[in-house]
Amino acid sequence: MNILTIGGSDPSSGAGIQSDVKTFYSLNVYGLSVVTAITSQNTKKFSKVESISPRMIHEQIDSIFSDFDIDAIKIGMVYNSSIIKAVFSKLKDVKTPIIVDPIIQSTTKGTILENKALKDFKKFIIPLSYIITPNISEAEKISGVKISSKKDLEKSAVKIKNIGANNVIITGFEYENKIIDFVLEESQKYFLSGKKLQIFNHGSGCNFSASLASAIAMGKTIHESVKFAKTYTYNSIKNAQKIGRGLSITNQRKKSKI
Repeated sequence: MNILTIGGSDPSSGAGIQSDVKTFYSLNVYGLSVVTAITSQNTKKFSKVESISPRMIHEQIDSIFSDFDIDAIKIGMVYNSSIIKAVFSKLKDVKTPIIVDPIIQSTTKGTILENKALKDFKKFIIPLSYIITPNISEAEKISGVKISSKKDLEKSAVKIKNIGANNVIITGFEYENKIIDFVLEESQKYFLSGKKLQIFNHGSGCNFSASLASAIAMGKTIHESVKFAKTYTYNSIKNAQKIGRGLSITNQRKKSKI
């Protein structure tokens, strides 16, 4: 299985394309990457972003599609409108399932999506998604719905679906000392709950979307894929390592089977 991740470079390897490639490797799938932006960040702070030119993004995507069969695509950091339109122009006719992880802000408070680009993100990227995986703050930003209850989760998901997403998974809602994810598929909706870990980490969102993309590429149903990704992410947080001087970096200690 070959999975393409399109996103930003994190030199700490805690998130971004480096994290995705680590996840793919741990799941015995082959990870390919297209870099949309170079960031200067570590486990303590987010310093700077330098975007890749649309022409170079086109060239990277062409080089992948001309040589490899791709079983799933993950879209992460698309920093500005130029990047968004460049990615859209190359993926608009692709039939491969696309998992969109709508990263707006890093855990170290860095801007991953420019505010003025949100409109184009909604217009061009969300309609590409087979599944979109916002966390609570991202879902609020995209939908305009303040989430404070399970009912709000559904309301927010419906609004995101109406923007153009085929399926919506809102992650990370704290409810009765558990973490609840809400899944809105085309024909059903449901909640999945799990244990809450008191570990502040860097990388769990990327772990979730990358492992979800891997399961989808393997032909699993959305329900099966979400359950797998939730377990995978829980274990990666549980095994997080204090490598730098800031946040712990999520870690999967051994290879997993989907």
